[in-house]
Formats: sequence, structure tokens, C-alpha cells
Amino acid sequence: MKILARYLFMNLFQPLVYLLLAFSLLFIIGDLMDNADDFLKAGASPGLMLHYYSLQLPSLVIFIVPICLLLATLYSLSRLTRHSEVTAMRASGISIYRIVRPYMLLGFICFLLTGVVNEFTGPRYAYRAHQLLESKTKATDDVYFEEIAYKNPTLGHEWYIGGFDTRNYTMTNVTLRIRREDGSDLSKITAKKGHWLDRRWWFEDGAIQHFDANNNQLGKPETFQTREMRKLKERPEEFMREAKDPAHQSSLELLDYIRTHQHLSRKEIKSDWVDFHHKLTMPFICLIAVLIGIPVGAHTGRKGALAGIMLAIGLFFGFYAMQFTMEYLAKQMFIQPWVGAWTAVITFFFIGSTMIFRMR
Repeated sequence: MKILARYLFMNLFQPLVYLLLAFSLLFIIGDLMDNADDFLKAGASPGLMLHYYSLQLPSLVIFIVPICLLLATLYSLSRLTRHSEVTAMRASGISIYRIVRPYMLLGFICFLLTGVVNEFTGPRYAYRAHQLLESKTKATDDVYFEEIAYKNPTLGHEWYIGGFDTRNYTMTNVTLRIRREDGSDLSKITAKKGHWLDRRWWFEDGAIQHFDANNNQLGKPETFQTREMRKLKERPEEFMREAKDPAHQSSLELLDYIRTHQHLSRKEIKSDWVDFHHKLTMPFICLIAVLIGIPVGAHTGRKGALAGIMLAIGLFFGFYAMQFTMEYLAKQMFIQPWVGAWTAVITFFFIGSTMIFRMR
């Protein structure tokens, strides 16, 4: 049985690798055609372009693995069925569930891989690729300096940062207001520069002004040249999230953003919750692809390739259409965010499982 399982696993793994390489190459070619003018105007070297696309690949994996897994499953099982190998296995007393087990195993491996990439690697490297492209194709380096207004209601902190260098986490023209629970000012900190060193902030050329309960100044501002700000809990990533697209944030970053931005409108918070749940659902698409591909691929070998492939691709894109529609309804506050994000996953998981069960 180990030999059979290994044979079935490799029968799927090999076309999957080829498809991943092909789709990655197609993406690079398409993106290069779209950004060719910008690269040429900036005088980008081949090494720079190679670095840019190496940063893009982790986030690309999240999107191309499911469709590649579906096509590889269709090809693998249709070939086995066409050569009567599945029939021979069944005649030898091997159940259909044992036959599809290696396929489900590879689908689960892809589920774990895309989950890890989606949470830890893809968003970070996609943001770095975005920074690299903007810095090399724009006339200035403004992409590295973003005016940021950040409010942390949990700590009562309100930040205004004139400039923020995301390469070395350096701030310029910093103003921080620390407020009491009733909204009155407790103190105001200003600094020309702020540096993130040893996991804490260090301010330079600044002043601290304290206030009483009536917002009256308590004495003169206390000036300083350099001061370690141990009591400030905000991290550089929190400021960067203010300017980041949700596609460049992990689910944990989105969750933290939602918790610290309860002052936003109800619709904005609901929309952020939809994006959060969408991030969680993305790895499950790999399992959906396998569940759809197995019964359709086995059927394709007997009845003809074209009809089966069109059916599988139709179901797969039907999943995306349903997910898009439900998430739109959730963002418009017609349904709950988790319902909008998870309905398509649960529905197509049930459809795929039912189709495999009926293969007996």
C-alpha cells in the first residue's frame, strides 16, 4: 500500500510542480509587460527586477496554488481513469477512499503551506515589493515617508508623525498627546526625531509639557536631547498599518487594527472584519480545489476531457463568484462578516464531499 500511495502522490505532485512553474512564469511575464515602461524609465537593472519578482512570489503562491491544484488533480485522475488504473485498483479491493487519500494529503499540505505564507510571508514581502517598485519608479522617495495620524484609544495616545522611514523605523516631527479617560490632556510630547532601537522608542530634540485636569499647562515644557521612552507600547508595525493596504497585512495585523480602531464608523469596522475573515478562508480554497477535482477528474477519464474540465473550472469560479457576492453583502451590512466570508467555503466543501461520497 505504501508503494501505491507513493505512486498516486507523485502522479499528482509532478504536474502540480509544472503548473506552479508555468503559472508563476505567466504572472511574471504579464506583470513585466504592465510595468515595463516604469522599469525602463527608472533604469532598473535585471538584478533589481529579479529581486522585485522574488519578493512578489510568496504572495502569488496564495492565489495560484488552488487553481494549479485543481488542474493537476483533473489531469492526474483523468489519466489514471483513461488507462483503467482506477478500475484495476477497485477490482483489487482497494476502496475509493484509500485511492483519494494521497490527493487529500497533498491538498492538506498545500493548505498548510498557503496558510503559513498567507500569514507570515506573503503580506510582508508583497509590501516590500510595493515599496521597492514605488521607490525605483517614482521621482522621489516619498514612499518611505508617510504622514501618519494614529490613535490608540486603549492607551489614550494620539500620534502625529510628520515623516516615517519604513526602512529603519525612524520618525521625524513627532507629536504625541497622552489623554486621560475623560479626554483631557495629561501630557504632550514633541520631538524632531524618533528611533526604534532595542525594541523601544528613543526621542531626540524634544520637549514634554504636562497639563492639569482643566487642560492648563503645568509649568514650562521639559526639554531633552535624547530620551528613552520606555512607557510607549506602540510598535513601528502599528504605524505602518495606517498606510498599508489590507492585502499587505496578515490576519493578526488586521485583528489588532480592528481592536485599536473602535472609533471608526460601524460600516468601516464591518468591512475590516470581512477582510479579516477573508484572510482566514484563503488556505481552505486548496481543500475545495481537491474536493472538486477528485470526482470530476475520475469522471473525465470515462466521459471526455473537455466537459469535465469545464465543469470543474465552472464550479471553481462559481465558488469565487459566490464568495465575492457574499462578502459584498457583508460589507454593505446586510449579513454578518463571518457569514459573508465563510458561506462559500462551507457550501462548496459540502458539495465536494458529497460528490466524493457518491463515487462509491
